[in-house]
Amino acid sequence: MPPRNIDWLSSSPSHDPGSAASATSVSHRTRELAITYGIGARLHHGERHWEDIREELARGWERLRGAEQVPWSVIEDDVEGAWRLVLTD
Repeated sequence: MPPRNIDWLSSSPSHDPGSAASATSVSHRTRELAITYGIGARLHHGERHWEDIREELARGWERLRGAEQVPWSVIEDDVEGAWRLVLTD
């Protein structure tokens, strides 16, 4: 799978303008939660590969998202982008 390009300065992912992610407005609070989740996932899972933990994180997001009800498919890019920003020892 090719790497995803995340534009951290805008409120929408910079891929496929017709995708569900760009069509859905995500609140700042939810985006912040997704970024925090991605950073925490990297710190917890260390050197594991994204594809190895992706489904596990998707299930975790379903529990974590609470009342926001933003599906994983919309927020996954934000979580992965944050996960990739954190360097592990």
